[in-house]
Amino acid sequence: MSNLPLYQQLHDRILQYINSHEYPENGLLPSERDMCEMYKVSRSTVRQALALLEEEQWIYTVHGVGTFVKPRMFELDLSQLYPFTDSKNTIVHRHVLSCELILPDRRLASKLSAGRKEYYHKLVRICSVRDYPLIIETSYFPRNRFVHIDAQAVEEQPLYDYLSAKYGLKVDRADETFVPILPDSAQCELLKISPRIPCIQFERFSYEGDCLVEYTSSLVRGDKYIFKIELHNNS
Repeated sequence: MSNLPLYQQLHDRILQYINSHEYPENGLLPSERDMCEMYKVSRSTVRQALALLEEEQWIYTVHGVGTFVKPRMFELDLSQLYPFTDSKNTIVHRHVLSCELILPDRRLASKLSAGRKEYYHKLVRICSVRDYPLIIETSYFPRNRFVHIDAQAVEEQPLYDYLSAKYGLKVDRADETFVPILPDSAQCELLKISPRIPCIQFERFSYEGDCLVEYTSSLVRGDKYIFKIELHNNS
């Protein structure tokens, strides 16, 4: 028998169901009466457990309707040079979907300010936090700067760490733009979202001195990120 109070035990059980997605995001939890019958506890115990879960921001209540599982959100600091890297609270897992050598088409060559006969590595990755697929990253790197990119290596360590160690990459500056878009069917399947969920498309141009060494287009789920930037008044 656990030495924890009954409400804490119930709290832990419900949280286990939330984390396993048995109680899905925005899903309606059983009523207080049903929980009393399911777990053989008093209504007071149920209310204490739910109050603690709401205080911890795992659930939310719509009066007159019921209690729902709150969607998990992740914070993205746009002021960082590498905004999609791991933080102390967020571990990003990246899976390589494809890694190939290509000749850019006219549209891509225009973005890269490159000739049509200049080869680029095209790296496509899906980025996840916990069990949530959050980002589709499509990156292009000039072969004349990076002779070979090891797909397995960039799954096992951050991409910039790999390129820095292998090729001495040092990004001096990066330009980014972002725009809201609706994902297509293939993107919806990868991100496990419906077509109604808006996304944010980030385009990133990274430079060593005046040389473009990376172009990345990232499709980010708009329902999972809180975008943050810190501004300073230097006047």
